[in-house]
Amino acid sequence: MAPFPQIKPLPTGRPSEFKPEYCQAVIECMAQGYSLTAFAGTILVSHQTVYAWISAHRTFADAVSRARAARVRWLEHKLLTARKGAETSAAIFALRNADPLEWRDMKTVEHRVTVDIATLSDAQLNAIAAGATPAEMGIIVDGEAHRIAEKPVDKGAP
Repeated sequence: MAPFPQIKPLPTGRPSEFKPEYCQAVIECMAQGYSLTAFAGTILVSHQTVYAWISAHRTFADAVSRARAARVRWLEHKLLTARKGAETSAAIFALRNADPLEWRDMKTVEHRVTVDIATLSDAQLNAIAAGATPAEMGIIVDGEAHRIAEKPVDKGAP
């Protein structure tokens, strides 16, 4: 029986459509307020392809990082020049999604605990007077205690 001819293995996957000029193109596109997905649509590739390029090409990843900052700058300018109403709301919505670390809604939760003073030791009362946190006093109530911010005390409050 004749031996099988040697067949070269075919490369797996499609060749990358990435072009170095996309680094500048993504910055220019996003600097006009467009998203990374909109950039993908501009060059007729899927957003998954663009994210794969970010992983595969360090220069493109750097360009996308700078492009995201440029997009936030454009959106902030849009907000600053917006008139009242829907235009302002749309700009804020876009900024919350484009840069959630700087544009997130801050939420705080205040907990109040009522303690009978008669049940506290002198050491605990002195620690409270000194401004110690419950954790510093050795009191842990189902978790950890963290001081978030100092609030001025209203002397007229009951």
